[in-house]
Amino acid sequence: MKYKEGYIGSKRECLGFLSEMFTKLLKGQLTVEDQEVRIPDDRELDYKIKYEDDEVEGQLAIKVSWDYVEEFEEEEEEEL
Repeated sequence: MKYKEGYIGSKRECLGFLSEMFTKLLKGQLTVEDQEVRIPDDRELDYKIKYEDDEVEGQLAIKVSWDYVEEFEEEEEEEL
């Protein structure tokens, strides 16, 4: 399922939010739309940072992703 929250504020507010978000993530207390964020301990994580800046707009994005594919393959093998 996808959960998303959006905010608008100053640079100071944004950086404060990011600091608080990472602190909560490290403590296991981060939620998005009341959904607890859980990053698995037993999976390889793919993490990226993207930065774009031109005369029209700028963007900074941080992405962390992981697959559960191995888990599903193991469950199928056990059922056979």
